[in-house]
Amino acid sequence: MDKIKILNVVTVVEDGGLEMLIYKLYKGLNKDIFDADLCILTSSEKESFILNDFRDLGCKVYNLNLRNKNIRFIDFFKNLKEIVKLNKLIRSGKYKIVHSHDFFPSFFTRITIIPNKIIFSKYPQKVFITYHNTYYWLKKPHRLINKLLSYFTDKIVCVSDTARIDSLLTEKISQDKYKVIHNGLDPLEYFKDDNSNKLFRKKYGYNENDFIIGNVGVLSVRKGQIYLLKAFNEIYHKYPYLKLLITGSTRPHEMDIYVEIMSYIKINKLEDKVKIIEPIKEVNGIYNIIDLFVMCSITEGFGLSAFEYMLTEKRCIFSDIDVFKELTKNGVYGCLFENKNYLSLSSKLQEEIEDFQSKKTTFHIYRSFVKEHYNLNLMVKEYEKLYKE
Repeated sequence: MDKIKILNVVTVVEDGGLEMLIYKLYKGLNKDIFDADLCILTSSEKESFILNDFRDLGCKVYNLNLRNKNIRFIDFFKNLKEIVKLNKLIRSGKYKIVHSHDFFPSFFTRITIIPNKIIFSKYPQKVFITYHNTYYWLKKPHRLINKLLSYFTDKIVCVSDTARIDSLLTEKISQDKYKVIHNGLDPLEYFKDDNSNKLFRKKYGYNENDFIIGNVGVLSVRKGQIYLLKAFNEIYHKYPYLKLLITGSTRPHEMDIYVEIMSYIKINKLEDKVKIIEPIKEVNGIYNIIDLFVMCSITEGFGLSAFEYMLTEKRCIFSDIDVFKELTKNGVYGCLFENKNYLSLSSKLQEEIEDFQSKKTTFHIYRSFVKEHYNLNLMVKEYEKLYKE
């Protein structure tokens, strides 16, 4: 029996949660049944360590050169050439399933396969897309495009019910097109480790008495790190042992966010209190040195890093956006603060810091909760079921 060939299409592979999620999906798929490859639509200034992980799985990695920012007139013709390349790749590679992620890849992939659908080409047989966010920045024309392209889409996967509802209300797509598959995490990869705590505290210049507030995520307006900085600035003078660690890389189109963050640190003389570091592969070590994680996103589809952190048996503070209300069972498995309100966050930080020792004995419940509801094996099984339909 021939394997089911799958081509996943993404904008870029750097060090974000989306790329890592696809890698873990590939790693978990039954290799006797599925053969999965990857197509990257745009070029990147640096090659992520995740790319080597894909290659180690035996995954073919294809690179195109589409332009999706600052598009000039000539770029329309260049993009058309890349679309033809993608169409040829799908047909020559005999990919039964093409699965794209987020707005840009989903748009170009579905534009690419429209001729195939019209002439009843054998490849691809199924077209799936995954919404990883609620995409508040999309305008009405974008939403209309998504609705029109849904007629060339077999299934729209959403990583949370919040993402599904957002699309359903704004794009008016038929309900039977949707399927919710929560992101999944591997409990064997993220866990409490006292040795890592000691090792990574030493590596980054922290002592055992420092109380570290942390965040892991791309430096972006979407991730809301500026509100965390402002909240920290409100309270750090009350706790001499308090530190803030933000782990995140920059994106070329959001360098202004990095500049804003670094300027705020300098203006408020926080250099001795705040560290901004690049992401590393051994992220479990970072999670183990963080005493209190803050997920301060102003929009999100899931928020993988917070739930990875919870697997180390610790508590997380979330902004009270709809998706975090959904995923934490309305704050039962996490603390909520008012979105975009740094004073609300600073108040919650103080509560959590002062009650930390008394609550510590109950922190194991967070690992149990994530293992039960957002387990990698559950996610892989759901995708395998989808791919076999």
